[in-house]
Amino acid sequence: MKEMPPITPDRDKVLNLSKVLLSAFILVGISLVFWGVVRAGTLLARDDNPRGLEAERRLLRGSILDQNGLELALNEGPPNAQRRFYPTAAGGHVVGYYSIKHGTSGAEAGFDTILRGETDNFWADWFRQTMHLPQKGRDVQLALDYTIQETAVAALGENLGGALLLEIPRDGKDSAYVRAMASLPGFDPNQLDETFEELGAAEDAPLLNRVAKGQYQPGMLLQPLILASSIDQGLLTLNETVEDPDRPVQVNGSELRCAAQPPDPATWADVLVYRCPAPMVDLAERAGTGSLDAAFSSFGLYSDPVLEIDTETTPDQAIADPMLAGIGQEKLSITPLQVGLAMAALAGDGSLPQAQIGAAVKDVFGEWQPWHMDEILNAQAAGVATARAVRNALPQENGIYEFSPVVLSGPEGLQNAWYVGILPGEQADYVAMVVLENSGSEEAALAAGRSLLEKVQ
Repeated sequence: MKEMPPITPDRDKVLNLSKVLLSAFILVGISLVFWGVVRAGTLLARDDNPRGLEAERRLLRGSILDQNGLELALNEGPPNAQRRFYPTAAGGHVVGYYSIKHGTSGAEAGFDTILRGETDNFWADWFRQTMHLPQKGRDVQLALDYTIQETAVAALGENLGGALLLEIPRDGKDSAYVRAMASLPGFDPNQLDETFEELGAAEDAPLLNRVAKGQYQPGMLLQPLILASSIDQGLLTLNETVEDPDRPVQVNGSELRCAAQPPDPATWADVLVYRCPAPMVDLAERAGTGSLDAAFSSFGLYSDPVLEIDTETTPDQAIADPMLAGIGQEKLSITPLQVGLAMAALAGDGSLPQAQIGAAVKDVFGEWQPWHMDEILNAQAAGVATARAVRNALPQENGIYEFSPVVLSGPEGLQNAWYVGILPGEQADYVAMVVLENSGSEEAALAAGRSLLEKVQ
């Protein structure tokens, strides 16, 4: 048999094949890095990713507690099927809800990264994922006082509306701590997934936090604020006399007069006490749009308050009729939280405080650390002497300065009953705010607001 000659490899072909294989390996490596690192977060976040859903069900979310350590939200269930449980529904819109399907709201949303235990430590996350350990969150303590929160819910009774209690410590920090924030109608966060579609479609908007986001026509509720701004602008003094304060004012077919017959002669202090609209119309005409805009802006009525939970509302339109704006019947709308903070400025030194619902959070070592909001520049809404003078001019009952107008709301002639109360204290001042929708009962609003302040008196 003839011997076959040895086969000599074609160097060029081998080199080309090596280049093709190397390129393929490089492409595979780049693909693995891209999908495993660069796009990993996007893949995990997809709704149809079973790994993300499995990790979410194993997430050991931190608890939410009130200022006395009572648990308002916690995790329960087996390791692979954790679920969120709310021992009491009184936490309501402040605590909010957590749902794999529908997301988060309230403090559950505002403190989400802390409650989830999110961290920037790459190696800690890598070790946890490699060892298939569940992610563990940290606890959050709110400034909310559950006993006062229960009182706020009970105070609203069967009414739609909201109730708020702020504590403003006299330590110079210009913070207003939310001790209670109730909004009705509410919802059961333990049944959220089963009732979400029904809640979202309900006409009375049970998912809306009326205190932080509910928009209302303010009416005479703005009277103390406009008077304070007018004093600072040199337009009046509280002891000046006012001519014919009880003459009627026509608004949308309704006649507005003083809440009761003022004395004769009457001063601007009497106009405030008896809630007379006619002098406010005259004052607004004299002051003009610019002065009213400045007053509303300085008291924070043109901007959403900075808070850990959502406070975003529809922007207001520019004032077109200053005389209507002077009695709160123009295009301006306000939330109870905005007015509560504005009245808190009158309770103190005239500066607008910053609201806060957080009190403390646990660090990575399990130790409680005080919670602080990012500092903002507190606007000086009114002069110190002016704030004190207007506050002292308000009617007083058992040490509480009160203002409780019934406000015309919209062209249909509906009314909302409001209450704001200021309780000065040695260590802190307290401001209570209540709104009862579709109610003309000043007495009901008074009783609701006083019940809040009695808890801290």
